[in-house]
Amino acid sequence: MVIEQLIAARGGRERSVAETAIALAERDHDVTVLCQAGALDAAGVEVLDLGRHGPNRVIQAARFARDVRDVAGRERYDIVQATLPIPGCNVYQPRGGTIPGLIAAKARHAGPIRGAVRKALAPFNAARRQQRRWERQVVADRDVLCLPVSELVGEELAVYYGRRDNVRVVFNGVTVPPADGTTRDAWRAEWRRRWELDDDATAFVTVAQNFAMKGVAEAIDAFAAFAQAPGARATKYVVVGADADAAGPYRRRAERRGVAERVIFQQAVPDVFPIYSAADVIVLLSWHDACSRVILEATRWTVPSITTVYNGAAEALAGGAGVVVRSPRDRRAVAAAMADLTDPRRRADRADACRQAAGRLGMDRHVDELLAAYEDFLAARR
Repeated sequence: MVIEQLIAARGGRERSVAETAIALAERDHDVTVLCQAGALDAAGVEVLDLGRHGPNRVIQAARFARDVRDVAGRERYDIVQATLPIPGCNVYQPRGGTIPGLIAAKARHAGPIRGAVRKALAPFNAARRQQRRWERQVVADRDVLCLPVSELVGEELAVYYGRRDNVRVVFNGVTVPPADGTTRDAWRAEWRRRWELDDDATAFVTVAQNFAMKGVAEAIDAFAAFAQAPGARATKYVVVGADADAAGPYRRRAERRGVAERVIFQQAVPDVFPIYSAADVIVLLSWHDACSRVILEATRWTVPSITTVYNGAAEALAGGAGVVVRSPRDRRAVAAAMADLTDPRRRADRADACRQAAGRLGMDRHVDELLAAYEDFLAARR
């Protein structure tokens, strides 16, 4: 398995790769993770830290790709599965989505004029140009098995590269910790005390690292619009995951919108599940997400979500486990969803839908499908 760095505590694709590697090792497969930096203390998983070599990202990436090819050629692995485009891999699982999909999302976020400028300048970004060239090379090889983690990413492969054959969606999965009701209640009480939230208040919570691409600005705007409605008094919006510097512009936005006292910025925490326990609704207005772990974890934790069509994890909410809006800028739709989910009965209905969806979102199911894809792929090569 190939990834730039492996620090599971960061969440996202790094945690997903770590959980997948551990699950494969638990089924007696030999697993090696090749990375530029990282570590994982797990039985049966070897992490080879190949280091970063070179004065800039372009040279570092080129040397990392060379080192991966050298190690893979020497060790003769059955499967070389990369989460980033590395020429020479035989399985490509773009856990962050495709490169052109990300470029399009950033342009979409920037708006029509600035977005057009961003698209025009994209070819001049040397690192992005290198990634795009490598991805085109990897996806053009019809012998490479492509394993998108959502239908959204599968469609990106089709739209941007015309690739539909030897593509198999293996929907993302997540691991959640065992926690009984007493533990969850204690977590909920502790965090809501910190946030000064009464038992009957509604907590909307975003967990993110990249506030811009996760739609925090748009969520603040929608929360401000919602806060003017009757019944919105006992609500707060909590943003988890930024230090003081990153939160600064968003604090000022909340001040301008008149909701500064009801928007809380919480630094990142090593364990997000106590946060989920304290939340009533997860809000993730993604501009681009291959398949957000936050939405999947919250759903397995029976917490309903609000997200966008640009998040591959929205598939998990199709049965009623949350609300999917067309755009982060659709302030009216997001505010309406917030208003709907302040009703405890509506949240209970959504929580029931989360329970029904939870079984399909586990890591065991993900690994079952992954192994089936590997077996078919290897059989076709014999």
